[in-house]
Amino acid sequence: MAANISHLKVMGQSAALADDTILRWLPKQQLWVDPTRLNQLSGENGLRIIILPGSFVDHYGKIVTEKISLELVEIVHKAGMLLAARPTTSRDGVFESAGMFSLTAKKGTELLELIKPIHIEWPINTLHTRPAALQMVTLAPASTRPFSTQAEQDWIPFFNKPSPVLKLQGQRWLKFDIDRLGWFSAQQPLAREGLKSMLSVRYQDQGFEHKQAFLVFRNHQAVVKLFPYENKFCAFNIPRRAAACVVMLGVKNGRYYLGHTCFDGHYASNLALKLDEVEAEMVPQLIYALINLQK
Repeated sequence: MAANISHLKVMGQSAALADDTILRWLPKQQLWVDPTRLNQLSGENGLRIIILPGSFVDHYGKIVTEKISLELVEIVHKAGMLLAARPTTSRDGVFESAGMFSLTAKKGTELLELIKPIHIEWPINTLHTRPAALQMVTLAPASTRPFSTQAEQDWIPFFNKPSPVLKLQGQRWLKFDIDRLGWFSAQQPLAREGLKSMLSVRYQDQGFEHKQAFLVFRNHQAVVKLFPYENKFCAFNIPRRAAACVVMLGVKNGRYYLGHTCFDGHYASNLALKLDEVEAEMVPQLIYALINLQK
């Protein structure tokens, strides 16, 4: 039994970012770029991107000169992290994220690679605390994985040390260069809140073809992906005094089912939730509403 629990722990947090997720509501933005010129771009949530001429190459290594599209995803709220299936866990630790973003460059349908650094200026204002620095992390192959044929990913440090948070005109910023495209997050360890233990959530199994559950903290920008075990979802190392909400989504015969249960600190080790059928297009709106009710 101990071996099974150890295996489940890896599945639940260390290698929590398998690409078999059923949650993929990503707020994608398409930005057009002339790769022969200096480009200064801005995302809808304030992310600034500065691209030097001759920064992209195709899979042959040839510098691209034709117009390309830059796909940007900005996530600034923990509900968005849940909807994008991007938990704020790394290995066995739980972190608080100030935000996430993803960059992908394409010429037509061909993915491009970066050969010159892109400068990023990122507004950081979502955390309850005011850290002097944040650790930049990026998605990469996980160092551990469950017994599965599917590739796993995990957040790993992008720089050797935390990046300083700058204060300019009443705004807090991170400024840095990236030498690759992909997913990035700015995070800090979740504040200690007393003893930690295992969290278990029971649900009525309706023969779901796909199912996922996430723990969303009330007072922190933190999201944990729970792992399935029989008719439960579980997670380890959860602060016992943390107020949070468990959100579960299931799919059966193309129909979506959503359920949640919340607790205000000192949770019982075994919780239960009930799922109700919802319209697929309503899932993002309902999840944002559930998370906002925690405030």
